[in-house]
Amino acid sequence: MRNLCLIISAILCSLSVSMKADTGHCIPYGCTVITVSRGGNVFFAGNDDYVNPDSYYWVEKGDSTRYGVIWIGTPDNPQQGVNEKGLAYDANGLPRFDVNPHPERIPVNGNYYHNYIMQILHECSTIEEVIDWINTHQHLPYMHDQLHFADKKGDAVIVSAGKDAEIVLTRKTPGDGFLVSSNFNVANPSNGYNYPCLRYDKASELLGQLIAGKEPLNFKNITVVMDAVHQESQSWTIETMVTDLVNGVIYLYYFYQYDDPVIINIKGELANPRAAGPLSSLFPENVREEAANRYWQATKTIRINNIIGRSWAVVILISLVLLLFFTSRRKGLRFWLPAVFVLGPAALLMKVAAPDPVKNSVWRTVLTETLGNMIPLCIGFLASLSIMIVKAVSGGISPLQQILYIFGFPLLTAWLIFHGPMLASTGNMRFPDFLFQRLPQVLTVTFLGLAGIFPVAMPLVNRSIAMSQIMPLSPWIVMTWWAITIVGGLAGGFLIFIYEQWAVKRGYQAWNVYAGNGGEIDTPRWKKIWWWVIISILIILAGLVAGLILLKATSG
Repeated sequence: MRNLCLIISAILCSLSVSMKADTGHCIPYGCTVITVSRGGNVFFAGNDDYVNPDSYYWVEKGDSTRYGVIWIGTPDNPQQGVNEKGLAYDANGLPRFDVNPHPERIPVNGNYYHNYIMQILHECSTIEEVIDWINTHQHLPYMHDQLHFADKKGDAVIVSAGKDAEIVLTRKTPGDGFLVSSNFNVANPSNGYNYPCLRYDKASELLGQLIAGKEPLNFKNITVVMDAVHQESQSWTIETMVTDLVNGVIYLYYFYQYDDPVIINIKGELANPRAAGPLSSLFPENVREEAANRYWQATKTIRINNIIGRSWAVVILISLVLLLFFTSRRKGLRFWLPAVFVLGPAALLMKVAAPDPVKNSVWRTVLTETLGNMIPLCIGFLASLSIMIVKAVSGGISPLQQILYIFGFPLLTAWLIFHGPMLASTGNMRFPDFLFQRLPQVLTVTFLGLAGIFPVAMPLVNRSIAMSQIMPLSPWIVMTWWAITIVGGLAGGFLIFIYEQWAVKRGYQAWNVYAGNGGEIDTPRWKKIWWWVIISILIILAGLVAGLILLKATSG
């Protein structure tokens, strides 16, 4: 499974299955960092995984007060660095986690990177010094990553936020061995985007083989490890840095082109630094051209989303114009305008299929009731999907929250915003009484509708995930999800239609009255519909299983 970590984990948790899988393509971040030492050789390497087409390279020369450092990233967000003493740094993105800033310690002014991470590389030469610096200086009141440092002696440490809000230092075993970090907190795995992480497991497996093997460590076999965990999808490996800390040599790779490195001698570069600029400028033209081609391929999903999103917006607009143009009876517009706005041509076709003159047609009433139930269902599902993804990107979302969003949000949206206020105002019942009586109807149609949406939406939304359109949230990816939701809603609408045939034939109606077709609202009571609620629960479970099967089948 690749992208849809949010929905997958919500569904799997709902089935009591612990399978939050990751292949390195989950929302929202990548980056794999390793330190490995054996027989006097020490290598530090990191994949810079993100959604940009390029990175930035610059050098800060040292003087009597600070060490010189070679940086990769951006000046306001250094992703990687190596100083003249052989101390190296990289980081893994994580959800924000509050920590104790320890105001009683030595003050550290400025932003997250400039006066914390960058200061460490300018002032420290070994891991022991890094640890002493961290234990004696203030910290910002939060972390949104974990920091991985290594020195040329083979010592390494991961700096992360512990469950108790204190900084935790995870050390590499002295001597021959390795340390790996990816996008889960090694001291607190719940603070992460993907745990367990297949990139972490793969890197650990390959490094274990290198430690146990007889072949000497060199930049080539370390590069093989980084190649095995690079990314090409929702975020991609912009560059890879493999550093021979003992000999002071950096091997840089651009857009996972692991057969064509730029080799940098750290001492020589600090003595005579090249001009700061795009990282791509360090590479020959053929490498830049291939990188541009890979970026084009990696962003294909974004272009597809833009086409679908814009097209769906046009379809909605045309549908609204046609509705107003061909509708002579204005009384029912309070129902049909939102129906066509939400469901587009699907609602317009239902309007045509259920002509006004047939006042007492069961067919017409069933269609109208089905349509009325689909409107809040689709709005609720789209809203829950968008909120979940944004929350996951901005700070993480727990499995319980995911379940509440994916199931509870559509249900509450339908019950408290649509079925309750809109229909109660049309009927003669007191609002609290109507709300209670309407609940089993809402449960039934919401579960039936979601059962149809999941098998369609899960694989399609999975394919549509484009991280650069989520940070910040692009209207076009939302419009794409909207269109996908409506397609799935049609499948769910078919199940709702079957239920409404049963209900309408027994005289139950609500949305038909709201649409101005006469009659009185009559909603089934609990004792009449309880068995439909049970059936809908069984059907939604079947829909979840079908969605998982299709998601797995369509994932690379």
